[in-house]
Amino acid sequence: MKLRDSFHIFIGFAIMYLIGSVTDFAEFTLDGKIIGVPIASAFIGAMIGFFWEWAQAVIIKSYFDVMDIVRTAVGTFAGGLFSLWLPDIDWLMWSTCIVSVLLVLNDMKYFLKKR
Repeated sequence: MKLRDSFHIFIGFAIMYLIGSVTDFAEFTLDGKIIGVPIASAFIGAMIGFFWEWAQAVIIKSYFDVMDIVRTAVGTFAGGLFSLWLPDIDWLMWSTCIVSVLLVLNDMKYFLKKR
């Protein structure tokens, strides 16, 4: 797996773990935990991944990679499940957010250079 591939998974994980911690996924009902969180996590990840790939394809005319959308959805799925399993770990939430922001800024640097 290349670093760019793991970028999508990590960003998805960080986003969904943050959402899960803020909205208290662990307090949801059993059916919400088993059905709702995984479906909502994968859907949110697919939407984020699609928007990011679409923006790259339109703005910098790069290749629209469907697998990157799937990788982002897998990351958000994992982040949603992880926030159910180990909710409200502050250091994990902040460290993944900081690393994610740095990764996005690094990608934006390339994004703006290409433009």
